[in-house]
Amino acid sequence: MRFFIPACLFLLLFVSCLFTGGCKKDSAATPEKSPKYDLVKGTWKQQDIVLAVAVKLNKQNIPAGTSIITLAPLLGAAGAGFTCTAKNTYTFNEAGGFTIEGCTDLILPVTGKSGNWDLDVHDAVLKLSSAKGDNDPHWIENINATNLDLSLTVNIPGVATVPLILKLKK
Repeated sequence: MRFFIPACLFLLLFVSCLFTGGCKKDSAATPEKSPKYDLVKGTWKQQDIVLAVAVKLNKQNIPAGTSIITLAPLLGAAGAGFTCTAKNTYTFNEAGGFTIEGCTDLILPVTGKSGNWDLDVHDAVLKLSSAKGDNDPHWIENINATNLDLSLTVNIPGVATVPLILKLKK
């Protein structure tokens, strides 16, 4: 009788674990995407590319927020790489693909003209992946229903590597 009660408790514990642990649990199929995904989706037209920080160019102080497209003539041959982007169009679709119509050689050399997109780092980064699979992440400076500002770091040949902000509008 002494061993009967502990044996019954052990058997009861074993059977309850068997029934509750042996069942297949429903798992969330796909985690819900944040509202930022809906903000990014769609077609965006480039408005400008501006300096993210103040810089010196030809011994002149240029303040942050100055249009690099306006400054393009001062950059020599490299300036053409910016002016040709003035009418770029960026399309981010629901399935996670993107296309860019226009010039990308200078401002998005890794990305190219098409690939996949996703949000990363708590949805603070727009991660573009080229068709070859190379990742090109960009911090989201600002996003709302009509504006998207992305950080870029651009190597301007013969001038410098400059932090810029790509300004897009829906």
